[in-house]
Amino acid sequence: MPCDKRQASDFDLGRCLSAQKQLQQMPTEPIRAFRTKERTFRFPRAFFIIIAVTAHGVSAQEKILFADPFVDKLADGWSWVREDPKGWRLDKKTLVVRTSRGGLWGTDNNGGNIALRTPPEVKEGKLAVEVLVEIEPTNMYENAGLIWYYDDDNYIILVKEKIDNDMLVHLVSERDAKAGAAFHKNFNAGKNVWFRAEAEPGKLSGFYRASSNEEWLKLGQCDLPLRGKPKVGLTTAYAPSDAEHFTRFSNFRMLQVQMPSGTP
Repeated sequence: MPCDKRQASDFDLGRCLSAQKQLQQMPTEPIRAFRTKERTFRFPRAFFIIIAVTAHGVSAQEKILFADPFVDKLADGWSWVREDPKGWRLDKKTLVVRTSRGGLWGTDNNGGNIALRTPPEVKEGKLAVEVLVEIEPTNMYENAGLIWYYDDDNYIILVKEKIDNDMLVHLVSERDAKAGAAFHKNFNAGKNVWFRAEAEPGKLSGFYRASSNEEWLKLGQCDLPLRGKPKVGLTTAYAPSDAEHFTRFSNFRMLQVQMPSGTP
């Protein structure tokens, strides 16, 4: 069954087309079994089910638990760390944030306009958080992306960042204001990058891709710096002091990911 352009957003349509492309590359028997589930792309947006093919070659079921279209106003439930109300706005289904000149690294703890919300509880499977980030860093350590936040000294960020002359995607943790695990890859595919963080008990994995039609690439996995109840959201940091930079966030959503039983 073809993806229905009339009933899907550009983002969901991209996921649907990507899944169809994967189906076409699978052996004949799995295709017949998988196509019976392809109709799930027609479920209402409030209970949207996606069938995704994993690196193990099996299907995972993803249920959207929350999505914010960033239209007219922020959805209920967002809070801010060191908010500057004049430093953010909504524009064309995008949250535009003035990139903070501060940050959270070490004892800095002066990063502003960090947007957070309490993640939904997932009793089975993993919690995934996704967002599309548009940023063109020019300053050393300037970055933006997802944050899994306990407090200013205990968190994990999944960001696009400039270090020396390199543009990187970076997964890094901080525990008690000290550096933890860190993973990075060069990223030269343009100013837009998709991020996905997957949380399971005690661990968080980071993924990235250049477009919604591409497969997720795993960046790494960190132990969670458990310090009470976490929040998840959006962060920017270390813009230059002599210029205003802006980061654009869109397609923010949280999903429950369930793997078939027996999957390694």
